[in-house]
Amino acid sequence: MIFLGVVTEAIGRYYGARGIYNSWVFNLGFLYLETIVIWYYFLTIFRKGHYQKIFTVGIVLFSIWFVFNSFFLQGFWETFQTYTVIISSLSIILCCLWFFYSIVVKNWLSEKSLLWFPAFWVICFVFFFYTASFMYFTSLGYLIGLDRHLIFILGSILRTLSGLMYMAMAMAYLLPYFQKKFFLAPEK
Repeated sequence: MIFLGVVTEAIGRYYGARGIYNSWVFNLGFLYLETIVIWYYFLTIFRKGHYQKIFTVGIVLFSIWFVFNSFFLQGFWETFQTYTVIISSLSIILCCLWFFYSIVVKNWLSEKSLLWFPAFWVICFVFFFYTASFMYFTSLGYLIGLDRHLIFILGSILRTLSGLMYMAMAMAYLLPYFQKKFFLAPEK
């Protein structure tokens, strides 16, 4: 997912710097592929049969929505699909809430330490970013009438949260490795 984010951002900035429409890069990379990858991540966490069916149906329905929105509502090439961002963010927020519900109410990870469980940290930061993304894009119609500097500041906050999310994803899987390799006494 980190690789997908870096590649999408690099290609989008490359096209944008040359004055070429780059919305299609962000629509495909961030909206469609990143959402599918995050749902696949949840699919690997929730391994039971009925959860897998729910996520598979969700991926198919989201794909249908993406194609419908691309052809009939907002387009694909010149416009960033805010409707798709809203639906994507809301669905990911609901997946995160289901994960937290499973931890708290169902005692799903009662035998594991959440501190060293990488999926917990990844989902926490995914939840923070997509909650901010959902609020930003649902209120975008109201924000357009505001001062450009305020919109830039809010967009910068969203980009900062995005960077923190990607950093947390990397660190969540690297820190347990370093903890085992460097900070634990060797086994005899």
